[in-house]
Amino acid sequence: MLNRKFYLTTAALAGLLLTGGCAQITVTADTVVEGTSRIADATTNAVQGTSNFTTNTSREADARTHQARLSFLKSEMDMLRREAAAGDGERLKALGYMMQAENEAAFAQLMQSHYGQIFADANSPEQALQAVYAVAGTPPDMRRG
Repeated sequence: MLNRKFYLTTAALAGLLLTGGCAQITVTADTVVEGTSRIADATTNAVQGTSNFTTNTSREADARTHQARLSFLKSEMDMLRREAAAGDGERLKALGYMMQAENEAAFAQLMQSHYGQIFADANSPEQALQAVYAVAGTPPDMRRG
């Protein structure tokens, strides 16, 4: 019984030290099997969770840049035209998100009401994106402070 408590306590302390407080590791009596601790698995899971959070946060920031918006328009221009004409659609909502619009539905309506200004003379995704900026305003990531 003393060895079991010792292993549980050691496993819990090691887990807390290894994660540095970034993630929670729960150690129970099931953590110790035949005298072998599963702390490595618990630590791996905690590190993976922290890594996923960091990666997802980085991807979100990368999706809200001029280059990401331009790439999006290059690949989705035809569908964005259709959705902007209708004033609704997943790609239009995605563009609103990428533009950091506070209200994606209002952004979609703005794109619909200025459809001609945005798409009529746009011969390229670059021109269309510049027209979107002219209508919706410069996104926060492009403002000079």
